[in-house]
Amino acid sequence: MFCYLGASVSGVIAAPIESVWGVVSDPTRHPQLAGSGQVRSVEVLGDEPLKVGSIFVAQQEIRGIHYVSTNRMVIWEPPFRVAWRVGTPFAPRGAQIWMFSMLPDREGTRVENGVVLPYVLPSFFPFRLAHDEFGRREHSAIEPTLDNLARMLGVLPPSNLIKNERAPAPLTALLPSPLRQGALWAGGGAALLWLLTRRGRCC
Repeated sequence: MFCYLGASVSGVIAAPIESVWGVVSDPTRHPQLAGSGQVRSVEVLGDEPLKVGSIFVAQQEIRGIHYVSTNRMVIWEPPFRVAWRVGTPFAPRGAQIWMFSMLPDREGTRVENGVVLPYVLPSFFPFRLAHDEFGRREHSAIEPTLDNLARMLGVLPPSNLIKNERAPAPLTALLPSPLRQGALWAGGGAALLWLLTRRGRCC
C-alpha cells in the first residue's frame, strides 16, 4: 500500500465563511497569508473572474533563492473549497497542490489548509515514520498561515486545531492512484539502478 506525502491543519476562525473565502480565494493576498514566508508577490493572469483553469504567477524566495511558480486553479467551489497546482517551467504538472477548505461552525468557520506532493511512500513501518516527519514539517508552515488568516480578518487566533500527517483526500483524488504512482517510481528506480549497474560493468 502506498500513500502520497501531504499534510493538513484545520482550526476554527471566528469569522463568517464569506469573509474567510474573500481572503483565501484571492491569490494577490497570499504574500500576507502564506505562513512559509516564501511568497513575495502574485499576479493573476487574465481579467475574468477566477475559476478552474485560472492561472496566477507567484514570485517566491526560499533560503535566498528566488524563483517563479505558475499556479493553476484545480478546485473552485465558492465559498467552500479552493485549490491550486503549483507548477514550474520544468515540472508544470509535477509539483504540489494546495487547498483551503471551509465549513460553517458554531463559532465561525472551520478552515483546513492542506497540501499534497506527487511523491508516494509505502504506508507501513518504517516508511510511516517518514510520512509523519514530513507532516510535522509541513505543520510548521501551515499553522502560521491560519494565524495570518485570523490576523488579516481581525479576529482571535484559530482555536480547536486538528493536525493530520496525511494528504487531504480531495487533493489525492486529483492525482493518479497511489499504487500506480508507486509502481512508476519503483520502475523508474529499478531502471536507473540497472543503468548504473550496466555502466559499472562496462568500465
